Amino acid sequence: MELFKTLTRTVAVECYANKYARRVLREVESAYREMLEEMVEYAVKHKAYQSTLHRVFYSRFRNVYPWMSTRVIKGAYRNAVRRAKSFRELRKRGRAYINKPEIGRVTITYSDTRDWKLKDGVVKLKTHSGWVDLRYTEIQVYTDTIRYR
Repeated sequence: MELFKTLTRTVAVECYANKYARRVLREVESAYREMLEEMVEYAVKHKAYQSTLHRVFYSRFRNVYPWMSTRVIKGAYRNAVRRAKSFRELRKRGRAYINKPEIGRVTITYSDTRDWKLKDGVVKLKTHSGWVDLRYTEIQVYTDTIRYR
């Protein structure tokens, strides 16, 4: 039996950005939120998994948001599936008081190192308008987990 070890670290970075960077990030967040709302509603209604969401939504979102990174769209699938599963569990326990989940806070995950860089007090994010600089002031490590398989 082989053991595989995976170290996962979640880091929250407090940073500030100039007007240009804020505008670009708002565009990405707005598009991501629209995609997420549509996918969560579909996933709850049809009990869909990532593969189903990809089949149903990918080509349409590539046409509507041709500037959006493929990895960000795929991240939205994962996020939608998690939210839908959580909502179905709450509804099953009688703790969901609405018919469909509401999207409150949105977190966009840049998990691929091709989409971000960390250098000299600056986090650089790859966006549709090129690389955006975010100057960080504080870094907090939230979780460390090791999984064995």
